[in-house]
Amino acid sequence: MTCCGLIIERADREPIPVPLTGVSVQARIIDLVAEVTIQQRYVNKENQPIEAVYLFPLDEGAGICKFTAEVDGRVIEGVVKETKEAQEDYDEAIQSGHSAFLVEEKLPDVFKAKVGNLAAGSGAKISLTYVTELKVEGKEIRFYLPTTIAPRYVPSSDKSSAAADLASVQYTEQSNYQVEFNASVRMASAIKEIRCPTHKIAVDLDAATPLNGTFRLDNVVTSMDRDLVFYIQVAEPNQPRLIHEKSPTGTTAMMLSLVPTFKLADQKTELIFLVDRSGSMGGVGIGQAKQALKLFLHSLPLDCYVNIAGFGFTYEELFPESRKYDEVILNTAKAYAEKIDANLGGTEILQPLEIIFKKPPIDGYLRQVFVLTDGEVSNANEVLSLVRRHNGQARVFALGLGSSASHHLVEGMARAGNGTALFASLEERLEKKVMQQLQDALQPSLTDIKVKWEGHDETEQSHAVASRPVQTEKTLMGYGKPLEADPATTVCVETPEKKFRQAPCNSMIPAVFDGRHLIVYALLAEDAQLPKWAEVVAVSPDGPLTLKINVTASNLEQGQIIHSLAARKLIQILQDREGNNEDTNTKKEIVQLGCRYGLASKYTSYVAVDPKVQKELKESWMMMKSRDVPLHMAHGWGGGFRLVAQGGCAPVAMACSSAPPMMRSAMAHSLNSQPPMMKRSMARRASPSQAAIQCDSIVGKQMPQSFDMQGDAFDSVSFGMPRGAANFAASIENHPEEIVPEGNTNDDKLIKLVSSQNFDGSFKLEKTFASLLDTTVEDIKQAGLEHSYSEQVWATAVALAYLSIALIDLQDTWMLVAKKAESWLRSSLQPTGDDVTCTKAAQDFVKSKLNL
Repeated sequence: MTCCGLIIERADREPIPVPLTGVSVQARIIDLVAEVTIQQRYVNKENQPIEAVYLFPLDEGAGICKFTAEVDGRVIEGVVKETKEAQEDYDEAIQSGHSAFLVEEKLPDVFKAKVGNLAAGSGAKISLTYVTELKVEGKEIRFYLPTTIAPRYVPSSDKSSAAADLASVQYTEQSNYQVEFNASVRMASAIKEIRCPTHKIAVDLDAATPLNGTFRLDNVVTSMDRDLVFYIQVAEPNQPRLIHEKSPTGTTAMMLSLVPTFKLADQKTELIFLVDRSGSMGGVGIGQAKQALKLFLHSLPLDCYVNIAGFGFTYEELFPESRKYDEVILNTAKAYAEKIDANLGGTEILQPLEIIFKKPPIDGYLRQVFVLTDGEVSNANEVLSLVRRHNGQARVFALGLGSSASHHLVEGMARAGNGTALFASLEERLEKKVMQQLQDALQPSLTDIKVKWEGHDETEQSHAVASRPVQTEKTLMGYGKPLEADPATTVCVETPEKKFRQAPCNSMIPAVFDGRHLIVYALLAEDAQLPKWAEVVAVSPDGPLTLKINVTASNLEQGQIIHSLAARKLIQILQDREGNNEDTNTKKEIVQLGCRYGLASKYTSYVAVDPKVQKELKESWMMMKSRDVPLHMAHGWGGGFRLVAQGGCAPVAMACSSAPPMMRSAMAHSLNSQPPMMKRSMARRASPSQAAIQCDSIVGKQMPQSFDMQGDAFDSVSFGMPRGAANFAASIENHPEEIVPEGNTNDDKLIKLVSSQNFDGSFKLEKTFASLLDTTVEDIKQAGLEHSYSEQVWATAVALAYLSIALIDLQDTWMLVAKKAESWLRSSLQPTGDDVTCTKAAQDFVKSKLNL
């Protein structure tokens, strides 16, 4: 047998070609929604039938709405059934000599595909189509295609089947098959730019038709090790829209989309920055978090409380309680942020959040929790349930970092915590994103939102109480009481579809922030009145804010995309509300929606059965071998972090190039009996030929006391302050170190300049400050004396001038920094009212130094 493509190794070391041979993606982007079709090609190169098993990621808000399989030229349409029934159909088909295909949801952002009874030498293509919403970030629209599932930390308390699947994923560093991606774009306003920070792309924009465009990968891609991230800049990204879609069956779906813009008075806040310091955050990930923290700290308002915490197997706080923001606290926090590392072990995020939520509130200050994480855990639903229970005491803002952050956890935390979620790949800078979130946290959000639809009232959106039939026969045995159903004959009967249904309903519309995308759907039966307009009404501290949006001819569509998205939103809300506690009524409603609109969900799966019976398969199905298709290790995962063990367990390191996934699995199995409770470990490339086992991938009960995270010894594995953390805070409060970031991009220059800012907004005249203007500290001082300004006043004016001249493209990033500086400058020059003259002089000085 000739081996080709990816290979895995069995225990007897017989090489087996991996059956996945190619992936192609076609995306159709229409304004703020996308329809994506992924085709996977499989070939069985063995001499016996196989079952290929493949876990793959999806956008957590996406809805799989179509599934087809092609075997030897025969196209088979998949159907949606309740998961238990779909699995039974699949198993029965396998035993009867049919090829069969199954797609089921393990988590909202992780799906599992099975290609069963693929005959020896046979090929198959499976295609799935999903629809998803696009996100609006500032003046751009963000579309991403998830490609791999980073290793997830599985707490010992998580006994779910999803956790078992995630713990058994095989990983690879190499691939010989090609990934193809093509996309068409149609926007509501002119397309100005399409860019991709993660991959090289070719873009085709036609000046004659500025609303349309196409783009594709511009080079051969044989690796699915990072999310494909695309940004589309349009002329009017915030234009409100009311899209009306008619389906072939006569039903109607509507999508109300707007990016509200408003300004409310700032609120007093306590800001807690919770940083993921697990092993998977090593390298670039923890570096991103450090930079984000520095900019956060300099941009805080004068009247606030602040704290920094980190988590892994242990939990570490800078201060036992949040401290009032001042110059000492700023310098202490900056020095601490510079020293943090990804050295705290596995991603135990649940207990840190519990600790934070249990802290007593600070009177008059609203708690805002910022979580910076790659989100790689299996118990996301448990975490979301915790956040949801405490969303009245704290808002949660989540920032997903890395090449394959879990959107289910990150977006779910923001949704449950009435905050916002943003993502940054390893190729993106965080500065602009953290500023967006900080601005959100400093303002109240609009939480009491209602949507009025012409011709429909709110009572139509309430859930009707299902009535059970009663005994009508006039006997003494049960007259007028509900009939008892016979369990043996009970079937699930669909309730009639409501004429009008909103998703989410008014009571569940999420908090609305300035500049953040809001989408509300409506589903209408065939005979329902079609609204000509919808009105959004929001209650704010300044009174009601309203907006009426009309349906226009340009927003009339034909198809099923909006229908699928509306139904998917209903399912998402039901699944969020249910959490880990299975509810019979919720399950029935999800199954009904999934089957009616053809959507895979927690309780519904796609199954496809080849009608052709193959005699050889029927005779040999018990010999069918199951083959796991390895996933690519996420780009940059762990950053080469090395797990160091003490107390009888030797340090572990291995070369990915020489250790196939099955060998890693066997090694992890041997470690299972060791005190660290390691069930399996993942390898990550530290150099082209070296890798280290990542401690974040450990599936265990707790971190043993014998473990040393890169030399940092902790008193215990319980969640408390590690030895030395409090001492560190005390030692540096009065002796802060000057933090000088490296790099020469505009973002780096901004961080250098901001590092010279005092907590009150003024700037210190330092060497790094002067280097940005290619001059000396003495030269800047002399220029200020010539205009009769003090050193601090002149330094602040020059810093503001540099921001507005040299870094104008980063205005959204430095806005809060400048706001503090301008306020300080005005107050310092209040007696003379000379701030305008001072600003003009500083601008002239900066221009002369920059030769402008």
